[in-house]
Amino acid sequence: MRIETINGRNLVCGHIFPANELAVGQVWAPADGSDREVTITKIDGNIIYYNDPQFGDFDKDAFSFQCRYGKVVD
Repeated sequence: MRIETINGRNLVCGHIFPANELAVGQVWAPADGSDREVTITKIDGNIIYYNDPQFGDFDKDAFSFQCRYGKVVD
């Protein structure tokens, strides 16, 4: 696991968290480096529900979600 600063945010890269370490309210950023952010709104087992203010609500399994987004950390 490493932390990279992308667009002024520190993102966790190179790591897949177990689904039970994800939490409602966490903010994640797209892996493509864009300046958007998504917020986890619900977790149901291995399914992560999240909101992208620009595009709406989505869901993905925990692995696929983390392949697409990096966790924003302080």
